[in-house]
Amino acid sequence: MPSQTTSEDDETTSVAERLKNLFKRHKKIIIGGTVIAVAAGALIIRAKGQGVTEDSESSPDPAVEDQKRQSPCEHPVSGYERMTKYGPQTVGDYVRGGSRA
Repeated sequence: MPSQTTSEDDETTSVAERLKNLFKRHKKIIIGGTVIAVAAGALIIRAKGQGVTEDSESSPDPAVEDQKRQSPCEHPVSGYERMTKYGPQTVGDYVRGGSRA
């Protein structure tokens, strides 16, 4: 039985050889996966940024500051039943909207 001595050089060579062989066999899959990952990352970054390069709080538009939110016009709301942690709760008809200042 011959003695098998392995040095660190043999191990790194074998690992490198295995990686080369793996890449050769699965080259298209590896490249395709990389392209898909990069494209997905670019789309996520683009979607988060939405092309906004300037912080909206740093230079607010004075015209927007003067406008107040307008309440919706007054309208009736039909009664309904909603579920709470204590059980169903009935909410009667009521009127909503309009200014009540």
